[in-house]
Amino acid sequence: MSAVPTLPGESDFVFDPFTTEFERDPYPTWRVLREHAPVYWWEASNAWVLTRHADIVAVMRDEDRFSADRRVWEHYQEPPPEFRDHPVGRMAETNILSLEGADHTRVRRLASVALTRRAVRGLEPLMTQLIAELLAPVAPRGECELVGEIASVYPVAVVSRLLGIPGSSERERRFKGYADALVAAANPMIAPDVLLRAISSLEKLVAEIEELIAEKQAAPGDDLMTDMLAAEESGDRFSHDEIVTMIMAILVAGSETTANSMALGLFELLRHPDQLAHFRDDRSIRANAVYEIVRYQMPGRFLNRYAKVDAVLGGQNVCKGQLLLCSIPSAQRDPDAIEDPDRFDIARDHADQTAFGIGRHFCLGAQLAKLELEISLGAILEGLPGLRLGCAPEDVPFRPHPTVRGIQALPLCFDPSGD
Repeated sequence: MSAVPTLPGESDFVFDPFTTEFERDPYPTWRVLREHAPVYWWEASNAWVLTRHADIVAVMRDEDRFSADRRVWEHYQEPPPEFRDHPVGRMAETNILSLEGADHTRVRRLASVALTRRAVRGLEPLMTQLIAELLAPVAPRGECELVGEIASVYPVAVVSRLLGIPGSSERERRFKGYADALVAAANPMIAPDVLLRAISSLEKLVAEIEELIAEKQAAPGDDLMTDMLAAEESGDRFSHDEIVTMIMAILVAGSETTANSMALGLFELLRHPDQLAHFRDDRSIRANAVYEIVRYQMPGRFLNRYAKVDAVLGGQNVCKGQLLLCSIPSAQRDPDAIEDPDRFDIARDHADQTAFGIGRHFCLGAQLAKLELEISLGAILEGLPGLRLGCAPEDVPFRPHPTVRGIQALPLCFDPSGD
């Protein structure tokens, strides 16, 4: 593990989560901040960085003092009317991640109705079939690149089928491109020309979803889109814009996050042969192992919160309107909350499940994501015998991205199937 030579408060200490070293292993830096500056003022981003489990849970649960709505931010600027009226602009106003109070409760309740219906309809056969289709052409080769050939494709295919989009269709291929555009648009350091292309893709995605809504209204099917259109709780229904933004959120969370967790999880299993053997040989441990994979190597960086009032956190005076960056990855390595947190143990008792969210913001798609990881990683380890890294662990490239941490490419070698 890399060392951090200086401490917060010393003149030469620099917190930079965008370096190659940090991308590869951010946990030594998180440890230093947790121990020496758990509420750290990051001058470059004009924000507080929170790294302790207890502080982060307290902030995430306290909606009276801390908000997910960026309009509370002291530096927030009202977008121009042409953006507010734009489909992409409207999407931001109805995003469940930034809704609060009664609006958040209503949309979350409706989404839970739809997702719960979908969860009980037997997704395992669909997921098993999809991963088998992806593994079939690579198994005879004896080598593959996991991220490009499998991890980035599989979750989008699952979400597409859930929405009632036919497999291997032109629409499914377009949805993969849309998912990439959504992730690009969320990058605060995105170049202006790339942002324009991303917004153009998002316009097309909105149109595509609206077209799909119209099709399902005319001919309901056995799919998540139909469930969302039919979802009703206490007389409440989804609005048109809420369905569009919910599908966008599912597309991002169900593609980017799951793809990164798949690659990071397999990487850790390959680096811990005893854990790999346990996962491969004991199917009963796999559901629990997914919790450990997400806890140990989180693909996210920060959850944003904005102070609605002046507050004191970790001995620091936080002013109304200031931004707080909550490091969930750091919280998942906090020894005050999790025993021996730097040990990768897929049999660990996961009494703490904050890796999937806190309070009312617990991930709605957590069960879907966990099932995808459990099935896909199991199929890979069972279907590609003799699996091993195709390069040294230190040569596995991590991609630079300010909001999502992930492996850029994961070369694999294995014993060819002989088909």
